[in-house]
Amino acid sequence: MEQPIDIIDVKVVHFGLGPLGATIARLIAEREGLVSVAAIDLTPGREGRDLGEAAGLGTTTGVVIESSPILLRDIEADIVIYVPEVDPESAVVDLEACLEAGLNVVTVFPTLAYPPDEDDEDEFASAIDTLASESEVSTLALDPSDALLGMVPLALTAAASSVDKVTIRRRGGPTAAGRLSLADWATVLAASLGWALDDLDERDDRPDIGPGTHRVVGSVGGREKLIVEIIAEADRAETSTDIEIEGRPTQRLTMTGSARDDEAVAALVVNSIPRVLMADPGLYTLAELPPVHYWTSLGLLPAPDDDDLEDDD
Repeated sequence: MEQPIDIIDVKVVHFGLGPLGATIARLIAEREGLVSVAAIDLTPGREGRDLGEAAGLGTTTGVVIESSPILLRDIEADIVIYVPEVDPESAVVDLEACLEAGLNVVTVFPTLAYPPDEDDEDEFASAIDTLASESEVSTLALDPSDALLGMVPLALTAAASSVDKVTIRRRGGPTAAGRLSLADWATVLAASLGWALDDLDERDDRPDIGPGTHRVVGSVGGREKLIVEIIAEADRAETSTDIEIEGRPTQRLTMTGSARDDEAVAALVVNSIPRVLMADPGLYTLAELPPVHYWTSLGLLPAPDDDDLEDDD
């Protein structure tokens, strides 16, 4: 009878325990193969609290929230989940501390989550990529749009011999996951399809599109090629996403019963962990990694056997 594979628990550090960070901590506590070993939060009033109390786990964990990233140097861990609540420049300093400590990182950091424009030299992204490579660790930068809209529209085009237009509409309650970088997300989707958009119109809450709507329209040669809408409805109980791929063939997909926005982002962060641990050193966006999916503990790296350890010697 085949023996089960031994799995090393992945040791996780939580850095930032606001609403989204707390949701991520609860998911990590539920997932086999992950163990929380430290917590950092620079917000006054959170230091000294047990992680379980701060994250609403309903139990204590023995992990006490610290207020300084200096302790990262002495932590035995594999990965940091960094959810900044500060301005981008301050967040980069914190992120650099994680990398200098030799720790892999998954972060919800819109500033780093998209490739810079060709005419825009992104000093933040370049510095983080260089530091991660020098420290021989990997960093994945995510934007809330990555979770709310995902890679499903792109995957649907795999069965199309031609694509003329893509329309995506997501309806749900007001998001607690952070401001969406919808134009950046739409630009990356267009680029993946080989479309160089020559016009990108972004609108919020205007009379012609209705209140609570965030809308992006991308055009090529005067023709609309991509429409992405996020429609927030205060009394909506269920989230739904409609995707239409116009082409050969035309495809339509409606997804209902989606997770709340913060839960969707938290799940993406947790499900990304194996991809980051197996990636080469450097800074990545979601589109640059193999597809992220749900996993059990068997989706993590197995523990090295004795022969592997002897070979290392």
